[in-house]
Amino acid sequence: MPRVRVDASSVAGGTMLNWYAQAVGKLMEKPLTDRTSWRYLGAIHGFVRDGWIARDIIEDTDAVPPPGDNRVLKQCQHATWYFLPWHRGYLHAFESIIAATVKALPGGPDDWALPYWNYLSGDPDDLEIPAAFTAPKMANGVDDNPLYLPPDKRPHTDLDANWIKLDAMANGRFTSVPGTAGFGGGITHFNHSGGAFGALENNPHNAVHVLIGDGGGFMEDPDYAALDPIFWLHHCNIDRLWAAWLTQKKNKMEYRKAWLRGPARHFEMPGPDGQLHKFTPADTLPGKTLAPTYDDLQIGTGLPPVAASLEEVTGAAPMPAQFTTEEPPPANLVGSNSGKITITGAPATTEVKLQPEVAEAAGLVGEERVFLNLENVRGTAPSARLMIRIGAPSAGAALAEDSSYSVPVALFGLKQATASDGEHGGNGINVAVDITEIAGKLQEEAGASIDQLQVRIEQQTEGEVSPITVDRISIYKQPVG
Repeated sequence: MPRVRVDASSVAGGTMLNWYAQAVGKLMEKPLTDRTSWRYLGAIHGFVRDGWIARDIIEDTDAVPPPGDNRVLKQCQHATWYFLPWHRGYLHAFESIIAATVKALPGGPDDWALPYWNYLSGDPDDLEIPAAFTAPKMANGVDDNPLYLPPDKRPHTDLDANWIKLDAMANGRFTSVPGTAGFGGGITHFNHSGGAFGALENNPHNAVHVLIGDGGGFMEDPDYAALDPIFWLHHCNIDRLWAAWLTQKKNKMEYRKAWLRGPARHFEMPGPDGQLHKFTPADTLPGKTLAPTYDDLQIGTGLPPVAASLEEVTGAAPMPAQFTTEEPPPANLVGSNSGKITITGAPATTEVKLQPEVAEAAGLVGEERVFLNLENVRGTAPSARLMIRIGAPSAGAALAEDSSYSVPVALFGLKQATASDGEHGGNGINVAVDITEIAGKLQEEAGASIDQLQVRIEQQTEGEVSPITVDRISIYKQPVG
């Protein structure tokens, strides 16, 4: 029987967390150079030696992994169609090492599996980090709790329900094309930072990272995020959402060779034996070697039940989603603002003019999806939170104040994507959000076609606010189907 990942809030999840804490403590005792150590596993996601020294993660005298391991460290995939399969392989490696460590503990079970944090279950209590992460001491009141982090490393232990969404689950295409946000992301080569987020990565992935880490915590910065033990339960839930999405027959899963084989730079992860093992995105699909098993794919996913048996629900059976080698239809640019805007402590407002044929023909909303794009977003903070409010003068108000006209955007990895020496030369982040429903309501209120939108963007990051620039705000439309 495969390991079964369970909800951290369940009785079984609580037992798994107890073993998790003990195993994490064992991994923390190992040096960074050990491929099965807590810090090495964290460095796979992101690593900056000077920063780790400054934050007391390592000492300046500590040895670092040899140059040959550079291909393994700091390789997390973001803003790419490899985001989900890479992190699935990462979770598998971590889970295998923790499971082997648990098994070696006195009385340790041999079927340990990583629990998931189901923050969108509908139970308000699940918006809180599980209690196992918030107590400085273990249950005996003596030993330090390895799952606990102080406020300077984990400023927040709860989530704002207004910021985390399941809208991505309604997106039927895995792959993005320019101007859109497919469920899984857009076509790229190996992509560590910068570029355009897929829908699931944008929310809830980015939102949870920034909400927990906002104000200097590990979770808000890709170079530190995996050092927070809650990181792994968060990513387990993101992976579960992908597993749930794959159960829907209407969805179109990418199956072109470029995705299946992965980038030219291979993905590699350590096993419990400390040896490195290569994998491809194809290995992460249901029925393959890295496919996980979950106890439930309905609660907190926004999707209806699809099967009766555990084997069918968990993805051990072939996935119902459609494999496709077809490229999604292109999106068309239908409007943009006049140029760069800067968001500081005060909101910034801009007009997005639509092309005349859009206003004169069927209108902004018809048989297509409508996407608002923030292009080349740059800033000096590790991450940031923006609230985007959309209105239309012809709809009777400059900006609709109803929250249903607002879209939250979390910019995870903003500083990395802005760095001029980064792989994208400081081009920043691109964000596409589906505003079809908002545009439809505005068009209905206007009683006619809309010739322009008004967009107001406000930073909602805690603490000192650093300026954020957006080169352009644009509107794209993509055919449905």
